[in-house]
Amino acid sequence: MAFTFSAINLGCSKNLVDLEFAIGEILKYSDRTPIEYYDNPEDPEVDHVIVNTCGFLSSAREESEETLRYYDSLGKKLILMGCYVSVKDDAFLASLKNLVSVVPFVSYSIIEELLFGKKSKLDMSALVRAKVAAKQAKEKKLSDYLASIGWNQRGKQAFVWKWDEVRAYIHAPFGYEYLKIAEWCDNSCTFCIIPQIRGKQTSRKMEDIIKEVHSMLANGIREIQIISQDTTRYGTDIYDEARLFDLLEQIDAIPGDFKVRLYYLYPDILTLDHLKRLKKLTKLLPYFDIPFQHSSEKILKLMGRHYDRAHIESFLDFIRSEFPNSFIRTSFIIGFPWETKEDFDDLIEFIERYQFESVGIFQYHDEPLAASSKLPNKVDESIAKERIQAITVVLNEVYKKHYALAQKTPQTGYIMNIEGKKITVRREIQAPEVDEYDEITEKQIQSGEELDIGARITYSL
Repeated sequence: MAFTFSAINLGCSKNLVDLEFAIGEILKYSDRTPIEYYDNPEDPEVDHVIVNTCGFLSSAREESEETLRYYDSLGKKLILMGCYVSVKDDAFLASLKNLVSVVPFVSYSIIEELLFGKKSKLDMSALVRAKVAAKQAKEKKLSDYLASIGWNQRGKQAFVWKWDEVRAYIHAPFGYEYLKIAEWCDNSCTFCIIPQIRGKQTSRKMEDIIKEVHSMLANGIREIQIISQDTTRYGTDIYDEARLFDLLEQIDAIPGDFKVRLYYLYPDILTLDHLKRLKKLTKLLPYFDIPFQHSSEKILKLMGRHYDRAHIESFLDFIRSEFPNSFIRTSFIIGFPWETKEDFDDLIEFIERYQFESVGIFQYHDEPLAASSKLPNKVDESIAKERIQAITVVLNEVYKKHYALAQKTPQTGYIMNIEGKKITVRREIQAPEVDEYDEITEKQIQSGEELDIGARITYSL
């Protein structure tokens, strides 16, 4: 009897890698039993559904529970992964009729038990933390790609992380994939519970990362997305110093036509010398993902962020002057405790000055496990909402200016979807999943590959 399964991804793209390993591990046993992957978890043929959960925010925990409850009601056998298990509601899990197993983080020995009928005891207290992914289960070509990864193609179509654990590159049809260089986090931001859920930073060895880059390139991946919780601190735990820029220089020296994108450059140890090293790289996209969270020095201190406005401005000015095609993505928390009108006005001025290409705006909410929940002087929710509306107006004006400039020159990008005459394209400078895509018609395409998912084209807006 075939093992039929699908997957639901909830959460951030950094942890989609965990799900890719789980999928790869299942497919590894295709020489011993029939295995079929379905892109629709509601398909009647699907017996098992992997639910990769998020536990970072209360809203994410609620979404995880709602998703589990829904597929439990459909009678699907549930395989639970992700951060939710670290902050779980035992009573809720006990109420699920079809929870058959929990997959501990980066430890997939339990999968063989699932496939071949061995029952595994759910020891909830022994679960190691994990987190999750973006919603990619229904992307076109995913099923075909996964089907191509058989047990006898392990070295060709999948990457061995350690021992015999296999990863499936599920974004390969779109020309990109995530490269996780480290896990977990050493920072102590007062609004964040990731260190409590995941633990201290653990970096991968540089030689292992380089091997995976070669594997990605062999699988046709043309854009490598380098991720971790705090990319700037890569290597501090195993090399006693940050080695991110040494790693990037080694990757840049690898032959091939590919690009590299960096995510989550934590601002406190980012220096002008680092940026000067980045400027020398030939394969690096000038995409700077730097989550500032605020501009007010008072609020930054309360957040446990160890940098000031002058430090931020020094490297932002350098980026804007030395990387003429730079794309800066950041994020801000609105309504943090003690945030005054003056603090908010400072943030508005900061945005107007640097004209960020992409900004994530989050309204502050107390998380019981976060230190910030103990702070006094909470901002009234109605005031926070008003500020979000005001900042959204400012950002929309900034985005209009950027789009008007983009219309003046041809753009290069990748086809993400084709639906009738409408073609969805991701500009090369823009990050998959987090930045907005363009919608064009075939008439706007100036040159490129045959129209298909993942094709690289030049087009006008």
